[in-house]
Amino acid sequence: MKSWWLALAGLCMTALVLAAEPSLRIDIEYRWLGWGDVQEHWHIERDARGVTTRVDAALPMTRRDGQRVTLPAAAVSAFEAAIDAAPVTMAAAVDEVARRLDRAAITRLDPSMTRSPAPSCDFAQRQAWARKTLTEAELRKRVQQQLSPESGLWTDDYPTISVTVRRKGHPAVAFVSTSQKALMLPWKQMPMGHSQSINIGTLPAQWRPALSDAMIALLPPGERSRARFHPGWLQERLRLLLEMDALACR
Repeated sequence: MKSWWLALAGLCMTALVLAAEPSLRIDIEYRWLGWGDVQEHWHIERDARGVTTRVDAALPMTRRDGQRVTLPAAAVSAFEAAIDAAPVTMAAAVDEVARRLDRAAITRLDPSMTRSPAPSCDFAQRQAWARKTLTEAELRKRVQQQLSPESGLWTDDYPTISVTVRRKGHPAVAFVSTSQKALMLPWKQMPMGHSQSINIGTLPAQWRPALSDAMIALLPPGERSRARFHPGWLQERLRLLLEMDALACR
């Protein structure tokens, strides 16, 4: 009789543990080494009621309950769709990024900008040249140059981000990026269980702009070092490069 009760108690405890297991668990770790050192670790879980919350994993467990932020169901669904979707081609990613940019804003040059020696054309001529030059095709070309592995873009801030996802009924997946380009594209998919021994440079690139969008939507706004995940970051880079070209009075 005693052994029967022990077995029943064990089964009940197992049922309680299984019930408490979250159906979705996401860990997002981000590090940035620019002027300052940003280290973030966000822990996201969906409970048995279907409510998904985010909490700063740096907080002690005893302080987390009061700090949990409920995430919109639509944002979580978009994230799950993004990790389930196949990666796109680089060309498709370039098209997607280019569509988000405002050509009028990129061609809005700064009349105070100059160089030494002074340019031989005036501001009106430079502005006219910029508007004529930045066609949709030229914009796409410049976006491709910015995203290309051969672009040589270097921002001296060494960003690193990893996203690990565990879901009931799905294999665990992990994505990582050390890219300094817009949206931190491309991503690399990490083999689970080998994160410390794999050279991510040897992994194939995965072009997943939807993952970048969906992931950043789960994080709290305001961290300036994550600006490259937003269109304005690349837009301003392109504007400055166009400004330099215009100063050459081509």
